Formats: sequence, C-alpha cells, structure tokens
Amino acid sequence: MKLVMVRHAKTDYNDNGLVQGMTDIPLNKEGIMQASRLKEKLKDIKFDLCFSSPLKRTLKTAKIIVGDDFPIITDELLIERNMGTYEGGSFKEYQKHDFWDRNKNYNINGVEPVRDIMKRTKVFLDYLKEKYPDKTILLVSHAATIRALHFNIVGYDDDTYFYSFKPENGEAYEYNI
Repeated sequence: MKLVMVRHAKTDYNDNGLVQGMTDIPLNKEGIMQASRLKEKLKDIKFDLCFSSPLKRTLKTAKIIVGDDFPIITDELLIERNMGTYEGGSFKEYQKHDFWDRNKNYNINGVEPVRDIMKRTKVFLDYLKEKYPDKTILLVSHAATIRALHFNIVGYDDDTYFYSFKPENGEAYEYNI
C-alpha cells in the first residue's frame, strides 16, 4: 500500500498561532492557494481512494486535490486531537505542557492523551492495511493525527520524541507500507 498523508492547508488559526483542535475552522485564502499548489505537486500520483477527517479544513483540502475524480471518505478516527480548553487559545500556552510524552500521558484540561491518539490512529492504519493492501491512498488530516500515524508506521518506544516530526500545512508525506 502506498499512503500519501497530507496536512490540511492553512487557516486563520494557523496564521495567528491559535490552537484549532476539533474546532471546525475553514481554510483561508492562502490555504486555498496552498492546496492548489499541492494538487499540482501530486498530479502524477494515481490515487485509488481518498480519506479525510470530517472537519472543513481537511475536506476542502482533499476536495481541491482530488476534484471530482472520486468520493472523499470521511472518518472520525482522522479528526484532530482534542485540545480541550486550549482550543482557540495560544499555541505557545499549549506547548508549555509536553502533551506528547507517552510516559506522562497527560490529559490536562481535556487534552486527548497521547496513548489514545496513538491507539485510534493505529486502528485506522490497521484497517487500511487489511482492506486496501494494494491501493494508493490519499489521506488528509491534521498535524497531531498525522504525527501519530507516522509513528505508528515507522515505530516508536518509550524514549521516542514524538514532537520531532512536525507535519506542515499543505505538505504531503509518502509511505510504502
């Protein structure tokens, strides 16, 4: 299976350094242009399927990339990490806690624990591997979700520094699984 994971293009929250989490924020003008550029970069890949988080910013990014070639399948397992009370607040404030430390597995102020996001993304990845082993799949999601998927693919242990992989807005990451 070939998996191309894309982090949604930019939103006003991204530009203003705000935590989005599960808040349903649309792409901004720059994000729409960013997704269009990404479509051009990915034009030579023939996707068989497209999965997306159900949030507006991911769906719009996916729609720009695949157009009307085939339906976009949404899945709640691909939604962004619940950022609890930090949603809508400063990303710098959120970063004061190491929410990616598996050993601490924080859920302060309603933030989804790292072990939970790792588990739900593994469930989704296992589903893809079982159901679509020979397909080329476009997956459009969010930074935390893509980070969790990435480490479920490449592996991790108790010493893994999860924040070492930082998916950027409107960027694609390819894996052969």
